[in-house]
Amino acid sequence: MRRLSQSLHHIMYDMMSSSRDVETEPTMADLIESGRRYYAAKRYKRALELFTKVMKSCPCARGIKRERCTCKNFEKVAAEGGSIFKEAMYTCKCDVGRTFSKCNNVHHIQALDFRAATFEALDKLDRAMKDAEWILELAPRLPDGYLRLGKVARLQKNHEYAWKIYTAGIEINKENAIGSSPKLQQLYGARKPLHRHFSRKDPLTLPTEIVMLIFSYLDFVEIPPCLCVCKQWRHTLTSPLHDRLWRNMIFPGRSMKRPPTHDVLKKMLSWAGNGGARKIVIPLPKTFLLTQQKLMLLLKASTSLEHLEIGPQSEGLLFPSIQKIWKRLRHVSIDGTGASSKPAWSTAKVHLGGFPLMFLNNAASSLEHLTVLGIPEQWYMTQLIPVLPRLKTLRMSNTSTLRDSFPILFLSEAFPRLEQLWIGPNIPNLDLNFLDGWRDKWETIWNHLQVLIFEVSSIVGPTSQVENSLLTLRCLTCLNRGNSLRHIRFDVPTENEDRHGRPRVFSNSRHLLSDAEVPQYPEFQNLHSLRSKSFCISPDVSRVVFSNALDAGKLTSFDIVFPTESLTDRVGDKSIRHLKDHDWIRGAPSIQSMGCYGFRFRSYPRNDDDLPLPQFLASFPRLETLSIFSEHYEEAEFASVVAAILKLTHLKTIYTTSVKGAVMDQLRRVAEGEGVKLTWGHPPQQWPVPLEA
Repeated sequence: MRRLSQSLHHIMYDMMSSSRDVETEPTMADLIESGRRYYAAKRYKRALELFTKVMKSCPCARGIKRERCTCKNFEKVAAEGGSIFKEAMYTCKCDVGRTFSKCNNVHHIQALDFRAATFEALDKLDRAMKDAEWILELAPRLPDGYLRLGKVARLQKNHEYAWKIYTAGIEINKENAIGSSPKLQQLYGARKPLHRHFSRKDPLTLPTEIVMLIFSYLDFVEIPPCLCVCKQWRHTLTSPLHDRLWRNMIFPGRSMKRPPTHDVLKKMLSWAGNGGARKIVIPLPKTFLLTQQKLMLLLKASTSLEHLEIGPQSEGLLFPSIQKIWKRLRHVSIDGTGASSKPAWSTAKVHLGGFPLMFLNNAASSLEHLTVLGIPEQWYMTQLIPVLPRLKTLRMSNTSTLRDSFPILFLSEAFPRLEQLWIGPNIPNLDLNFLDGWRDKWETIWNHLQVLIFEVSSIVGPTSQVENSLLTLRCLTCLNRGNSLRHIRFDVPTENEDRHGRPRVFSNSRHLLSDAEVPQYPEFQNLHSLRSKSFCISPDVSRVVFSNALDAGKLTSFDIVFPTESLTDRVGDKSIRHLKDHDWIRGAPSIQSMGCYGFRFRSYPRNDDDLPLPQFLASFPRLETLSIFSEHYEEAEFASVVAAILKLTHLKTIYTTSVKGAVMDQLRRVAEGEGVKLTWGHPPQQWPVPLEA
């Protein structure tokens, strides 16, 4: 009875529909609405008939039967990474494309969409796929076809294809806001669960420049494990297209579990292409297991080498001494200090390798930057010094302090075009080598010297030797009347005046503390920075010596080291007087960085006279960086001095080591409240020093 009742109901429904059809011809919208009711009633056959009728009645058919184009292959195009939109828009070799145009008729698209949904309900996914593709063919700019085609692909478990279809639809509509269309919102929603998985792309399929950029963020030792990902990765990363990955062989400054063997290094060098490595950095030869065989392989295979750094050697290694094949080598840093107190190339070990004199001489045509840690003893006797006419920067130091005086001016003959010189630490004493012998050459010594750095941790040797060393520094500052110098840093734990009050290095007098005079007086017209954390200079001398650079607007960085108080001094008097005597520099508009070291102002200051430093620093309108240290304060009191400075200045960065722990944390919060970055430590020292044009 129930089945009979349902049958009668459907017959009556059909009769009513037929009677309406007789009265008026149903519109496309009416047919779609009827089809949807049949679909809801699961009368799929009747629904299909109505949806098909809508499709045939669309004006785009122009009264003739419109077939679907079979030239398009969306799945193949998607698999090959092509444009699905272009496939839908332009690919057609049959008569359909010539006979019919695209169609954006909403009822035509709806009818196809509902018919595809009906086929889905009937589990006829192949036919549903064809209708979905037909929608895409008719209206490739609308989201409808992408939505339906993506859904059918998901029902077929072809999730990657579905993701590509959804993505193609989003790309075509990227100019439209997401909220501009409900269908577009559905498109984003449908893609979301697939996007996290399928949006990931094998980086090696990207353009070479992007691949190189990605791998540039890896340390060099992290690249070889990438070869184990798969054969394709190994083949691609070791191909000539990516040879630059293997040209900067920078090994870590830490222990290595598996240092590269000789054979592995040989392969890496072959992957680097013609000329081998451009940069070789081995900070820890011991953990790298650097042998004579490895060193020779690295150097001889890298004929286009530009940068070489070898860390401390416990045993001297032989460098190639015959070949003149390094025409591009510009930077060499060698460390012969090893584990012992003497360099690996000291006299006792010369037979094991010795200082690489010939290697450096053979690279003289290109070598511009040299760093030597562990000065060969022969240099003190003016022997075994390479001749490097193009050398611009030299940094030399020892790990242990030698009492011998170093004959610094002899280096001017070996390195005539030197621009930057850094001496120390642990080369505390310099020697003029009989200044009279250099008088005739004085006008030609280091005419291009722009940076002079001298640092020692302690004064070593008899008074006469120390005074001679400081006199040598003074002569170096007199070269070219001091006008070629841009940056000076002297970290010497002493004062510029001797016990008799006579200037040692910087002087407001034209005479040396010696019978031999140099014919120039330093003017420092181009000085950009004077840095020192320990070398105290009287304000009167500073004013005379450095006012030229200040008046010219060149001086941008200046450090003030305060004198040490005696036991009989009232606390704060010396520092207050010392700062007051620096009024000559107060408020200078060119000063951007300043250092204040070793001061001691009054305890419990009642006014600016008791603590004048904040007001002094506030007078510089462009001051951004402050380096401040003093061993004469307890942490809490020192923090109060810095807090007072923060209130009055417009600094951006402060460096200090005078507070730490909880006090540092509290002071850092105060600094952040003023927009200042408080850093524990010293300002970074770049080498070579950047020289602005």
